[in-house]
Amino acid sequence: MTDSAALLELRDLCVEFDSNDGVVHAASGVGFRVGRGEIVALVGESGCGKSATSLAIMGLLPKPYGRVSGGEIRFQGRSLTRLSETELRSLRGNQMGMVFQDPMTSLNPYLTVEEQLVEVGTLHLKLSRREAKERAIQLLDYVGIADASRRIRSYPHEFSGGMRQRVMIVMALLCDPQLLIADEPTTALDVTIQAQILALLQQLRKDRGLSILLITHDLGIVAGVCDRVIVMYAGRILETGPTADLFKAPAHPYTRALLNSVPRVDAPAGERLHSIEGLPPRLDRGPFTGCSFAPRCQHVREACHQGEPELVQFDGQRSRRCIVPREEIA
Repeated sequence: MTDSAALLELRDLCVEFDSNDGVVHAASGVGFRVGRGEIVALVGESGCGKSATSLAIMGLLPKPYGRVSGGEIRFQGRSLTRLSETELRSLRGNQMGMVFQDPMTSLNPYLTVEEQLVEVGTLHLKLSRREAKERAIQLLDYVGIADASRRIRSYPHEFSGGMRQRVMIVMALLCDPQLLIADEPTTALDVTIQAQILALLQQLRKDRGLSILLITHDLGIVAGVCDRVIVMYAGRILETGPTADLFKAPAHPYTRALLNSVPRVDAPAGERLHSIEGLPPRLDRGPFTGCSFAPRCQHVREACHQGEPELVQFDGQRSRRCIVPREEIA
């Protein structure tokens, strides 16, 4: 992907948080691109740095405890790490939208959906309340909420989990952004609603040319949705590549372990589910002297503990951070 085709680009991004136990290195040297009209998945276990990376992109790291300590974030060729809070606020909503993990806690339970959506339209688009309400109703109808002109007057607790997630998507889309960051948009939803939300994201890309960064811990939901996959672990990228290629032949033991952990409908009755033994490393204990995944890896060897592998490109569009021969993993 050329620089001109990249809507979002991260270069060696480092994100840190201060804690009682020391500095937490939530993201270390993270670099990737999201092209125009592309859906990219950022996957990994909880605590690997996915959400911290997304908050850094949006300029929403909690201050003064969280900060971008290195690297650069570029959006449409413009460096976001050098912008003031006022300049970032003008980009959020207008050009970049975000759907957060839990729609119940992201929506204000004391305000109707109408009040919350109209506020976005009046603040960011300078619409009148009537115009903002009309736009909100149109989008609610677009995302599949029936009788939107009546339901907009409801409170969040009167919606199901899937409908609340749709409201959050509408809130992110009100200003017609070019990039949507969806952080675990299907968490706590049943499989039928998950499929509907993912289909909606695909429809948004088709109808609006929207670029989407889909953050999830579940590789199983990205197979038919995303163009590329970025696998994170312990704050670092371990593997990247086109979705079909990565699923067909994973090039990192962690990616293979994540794929093996996805339940299969064709598995023999009574077969035990696969899991990844052990726990991810504590990110306040870095930097690591070797591969961060080595303590949990089935292919570990002595050299894995000697130094951290580099992220090496192969086969044109793929890269991985591992010294184990690829044929042993796939």
